[in-house]
Amino acid sequence: MPSRRIEKSAAAWLLVWLATARFVWAVEAEGRDGSRLPFDNAFVQDFWADMGARLPTREFVEAVQAASLGVIDGQNRLRRLVILSLDHLANHLVANVMSSKRSSTDKCNEMSKPYGARCVAMTSSIFGMENFDYKSLAFYGLSFAKVLTILDALSLGVHVLVLDGDQVFFRNPLPYIVARDIDILVTGDCGARDDVTPAVQFPKINSNIGLIYFRATAMVTRAVMQWLAFLANRAKDMSPMLDQSSFGGVMERTSVPVGVEHLSLGMLVPDHFPHRCMGPCGCDTDGVRLGEKGKKLYRVPNTTCAAVHVRKWYHFHVPCSGDMNVKARALEQLLTIYETLVGPVNSLSSPLDVP
Repeated sequence: MPSRRIEKSAAAWLLVWLATARFVWAVEAEGRDGSRLPFDNAFVQDFWADMGARLPTREFVEAVQAASLGVIDGQNRLRRLVILSLDHLANHLVANVMSSKRSSTDKCNEMSKPYGARCVAMTSSIFGMENFDYKSLAFYGLSFAKVLTILDALSLGVHVLVLDGDQVFFRNPLPYIVARDIDILVTGDCGARDDVTPAVQFPKINSNIGLIYFRATAMVTRAVMQWLAFLANRAKDMSPMLDQSSFGGVMERTSVPVGVEHLSLGMLVPDHFPHRCMGPCGCDTDGVRLGEKGKKLYRVPNTTCAAVHVRKWYHFHVPCSGDMNVKARALEQLLTIYETLVGPVNSLSSPLDVP
């Protein structure tokens, strides 16, 4: 298959948080119990009807079809891929805006027009402009919105890279990800692991679903459907769970019975895909045996990170960092560190093969 090699511009891959006042999963990762607010499961009908998951809107279908990008993977196969987010903007990205009003989507489209992103609505009466307090109805609704968005895209036959908004990218992650012949890839905590060999189970360490890649296969789509069904059934039984805490177990309930040939799992190496819960400068697993915990990295001498580790970063995710204003400042600091120690964003990106 003929192809040309391109390097996407920094604007396409520098995915910086934009103003959406909500937590992602930081408060859960920090071990907070949160205030137990009254739970009303009526909102579930906005995502899961009597016959199953609600179908994608025409608006979503058209946006995904327009935004999808063809890439050649490590096995010389064409993958048609879309980047999904619930709040931020970049090329080849569909932002599903959680709101109770159509005007929020219109504003998003106005802001995203220079970047070529497409905004569509994920409406529910539980979504507003205020912070999504931990274990509030809107916080639980966020889990449904995320999983349904993934399912909708997979149902259209496109591979999905889904991203939380509280992260910054320094290098294009797609060449790294599509070089791996694994159906589902996710980031996780600081521990030595292999992210090349397909497996039926994730490493025995916490995953972080702020970045997940899903290959568009029938079994992956079925696993994500079961993920949404699990959330819906737990909510209907008045014992709700969040997407973060349910992800790994539900995926493995599908992968283990069918085998690695039909559904393979992997967790990205933390040195390249760090998050703030590991430490202020991420994680180092050099010299660490597979399955053992890595070394949390701290600022030296309290203001910056060691260049040898910064050069490995593809992105940096900042859960465990407080509210969204704090997260925005943390992302700005990380961007400054990278540009000071390494150079311009995207300067270390590998070329991406497209047909």
